Amino acid sequence: MALKRVLGPVDAAWLVAGNMIGAGIFYTPGLVAAELPGPLWPLGAWALGGLLALCGAAVYAELGARLPRAGGDYQYLAVAFGPVWGFMTGWAALLLTFSAAAAAMSLVAVDYLRAALPPLERLPAPVAAPALVLLFTVANVRGARVAGRATMAFTAIPLAGLFALFGVGLAGGAVDLDWPDGHGLPRPWPFALAGAMMPIYFTYSGWNAAAYLAGELREPGKDLARGLLGGALFVSLVYLALNAVFLAVVPAEQLAGSTTAGADAARLLLGPLAERVLALLVATAVLGSVNVTLMTGSRVYYAMACDGLAPRALGRVNEAGVPAAALWIGGIWSGLLSLSSDVRALVDWASLAILLLSSLAVVALFELRRRGGPQPAYRCTAYPATPLLYLAVSLAVACASVVAFPWQSLYGLLILAAGFPVYWLLRKSRP
Repeated sequence: MALKRVLGPVDAAWLVAGNMIGAGIFYTPGLVAAELPGPLWPLGAWALGGLLALCGAAVYAELGARLPRAGGDYQYLAVAFGPVWGFMTGWAALLLTFSAAAAAMSLVAVDYLRAALPPLERLPAPVAAPALVLLFTVANVRGARVAGRATMAFTAIPLAGLFALFGVGLAGGAVDLDWPDGHGLPRPWPFALAGAMMPIYFTYSGWNAAAYLAGELREPGKDLARGLLGGALFVSLVYLALNAVFLAVVPAEQLAGSTTAGADAARLLLGPLAERVLALLVATAVLGSVNVTLMTGSRVYYAMACDGLAPRALGRVNEAGVPAAALWIGGIWSGLLSLSSDVRALVDWASLAILLLSSLAVVALFELRRRGGPQPAYRCTAYPATPLLYLAVSLAVACASVVAFPWQSLYGLLILAAGFPVYWLLRKSRP
């Protein structure tokens, strides 16, 4: 049984938004403000982050139009560079990128739920986080449409709540516009901007979510481009609006270096109770990200199984038209990873692998264009400037990540590199 094509462009856009919007936007603005004083520098950096997300979305939209199959990066790398690179994508997806991200986000969601609801303060994260992961796995097994609607609800509701919360506060609260002019950067502007782009890049990650479900879009050639670009643009505007609020409400000396920008703004505008409301809204948004991450990761394992690079059971589709076994293997492993309770380690291990593999996927577009063939329904806007810009910034951020977190990066690279001997043994064992 094949995957069911039941998703449209609106579903794809909500999947992108649901995967992008999580806890990051509420704690990274202070890290950016520490590097870039004044309102214009930070807002410019966030705008640049949105532009890069749109560049990546445009690249993936053409890749998905050329290869409208489940699996995203796996398909692009396998076709462009050979099965070993496709396998490495799937290896990283299961061990690091998707599973570690889902585990980290489930832990973050539990923390916010405990902050929002006092009766849950005694709830241990090593119990609650795996339970949440398995709960969303069950929802995904029921079908892509069910999971898609859950994503829409878990994204739209907190967004509406956030804008209502800050809108009411701004209508009657104090606004602090006494910011430094931004000329006194703590270091030369190229280095300050590079330091700010690392948390921004992390906050914008997830713009490619819909590409992994191209096999379930009704018209992938058109719907994928609309979903990727529409979702990335929508989230970019949301991020700019929220940063404008944080910059206007939180005093400069308090915001710079803070990891509680959202909570600080809510408290200053509406008092301590608003912090709990904000925590509940953030927890809801993060749970939406967990849902999408589990959903998209399973399509990579499914695609690998269809090509004989993973156990055949992972390539089976249930009556709801989704790869149930692939969903369960990803959900169980993510649940086990969440037992570590170390969010920072999970994020650090995954981040470098995400940067490197997404960069390689961008290179795949150059290779596929070189080969020629039929014209896809969508072609990347402003090619080759668009992929080159994304590639240059991604590699720069990856280098900065290695310098800033050498040991965590080394662990991630070693786990990633272990996929090569595993692939060799797998190929050797096949008849």
